[in-house]
Amino acid sequence: MKNHNLRTVFYILLVVLLTPGLNAQKKAKLTPETKEELKTARVLMVRYQAPPLYFMTPKDVVGEGLIADLTQSDIADNTELHRFYPEDRVQENLSELFKSNGLMTNVEVKEEASEFMMPAELKEVSKYANVDADYIVEVIIPLMGWKASYGTTKWRTYHLNLAVEMRIIRKSDLARVWKTNVGYGGYMDKDMRFHITELEDNGKEMISNKLDKMAMKSSELAIAKYVKAKK
Repeated sequence: MKNHNLRTVFYILLVVLLTPGLNAQKKAKLTPETKEELKTARVLMVRYQAPPLYFMTPKDVVGEGLIADLTQSDIADNTELHRFYPEDRVQENLSELFKSNGLMTNVEVKEEASEFMMPAELKEVSKYANVDADYIVEVIIPLMGWKASYGTTKWRTYHLNLAVEMRIIRKSDLARVWKTNVGYGGYMDKDMRFHITELEDNGKEMISNKLDKMAMKSSELAIAKYVKAKK
């Protein structure tokens, strides 16, 4: 009986190891040769929709107030009254920065965003098998990566934060050759700070303007990390 159980476990493990999609995502190195190839390779830059702006919301105080009116982030049946689409701005910035710095000169931007995906879903890259490109650059805003939060004692003072993940996939073998995560904003950045009362007049415009800066700074940080990346 014991041998039979051991054989069963062995066969299950063998099936798991050999079944496509159950293995870990294939990874490679961003070598100097690869970076040189990327300068002229056909690159498709895609983006995934970011989640709606998350507001840390003390509902017993705010209720249906300013934040709810702006984002409806605390209304369960509708979280998309106002979407800011940070991934769109980051994608545009990255495309221009890659080209203007001569890092990737042949970049095509995919106009339509793919739906938001969790990390486990993003590991599945077989969807790129028939893409007409040599490399795919992915722009991802992770869950809780686009948020407005406050400190423990000053709930009326908010701080915007934007997190960005960028991945480079090689089309020939669907291997991920590079990945980086950057962020901008947070509690220490006074420019990304605002008081809840600032939402009363043109709150959406105020947040959108701050997002423009965050998207550019995040893109510049990602480019800087790419330039410094070594094997």
